[in-house]
Amino acid sequence: MFLERLVLGMLGTNCFVLAERAGGEAAVIDPAGEVRKIISVLKKNELRCGKILLTHGHADHVSGCGPLSEATGATVYIHPLDADALRSIKNQLVGLTGRVLATRPQRIKHLSHGDRLEVGELELEVLHTPGHTLGGVSFYLPGHLFCGDLIFAGSIGRTDLKGGSLQALLQAVEEHVWDLPGETVIHPGHGPETTLEREKRSNPFLIGLRGGRS
Repeated sequence: MFLERLVLGMLGTNCFVLAERAGGEAAVIDPAGEVRKIISVLKKNELRCGKILLTHGHADHVSGCGPLSEATGATVYIHPLDADALRSIKNQLVGLTGRVLATRPQRIKHLSHGDRLEVGELELEVLHTPGHTLGGVSFYLPGHLFCGDLIFAGSIGRTDLKGGSLQALLQAVEEHVWDLPGETVIHPGHGPETTLEREKRSNPFLIGLRGGRS
């Protein structure tokens, strides 16, 4: 499997380029701007970007999706509850950045919980994991969870912005993430990777969930 993480933008957002192998079809998860860097990775590894996957609609995760879609012809995938962030002139879910989309993507498809997305021979499962935003999703590939601002190493995403809910976030973790294998690598929207087992043991925000103290 080919996987490269780029840290982009003024908020240090993690963008992931995922493919079965170099020279194949790729998905870009959360293109947070600096599109030239993303395209450079694609070209260097002879990858064809077929899908742009958005974990949620905040500007620090979606700002590059329009230009990247325009440059590659890739379709942008987002949950419908966050899709207004791509339709309006101003990003309605900008959070703290105050930024707007430089180019609005023309090719958009909506995600639903349980969808299966193919990237070459890889298959990603879509998990609806709200709490940071109403339309937050995570992408699960056996052994890997790309979860945006749901879970961080030792923390969780903010729930005090528009569409946020601590109760919804913790419920999403418990219902859709908790029973994944403990060795699953969590690839968050900001900061370093971690594992589900590690977060179950030590993340103070998850201690109250079932089995969280074990």
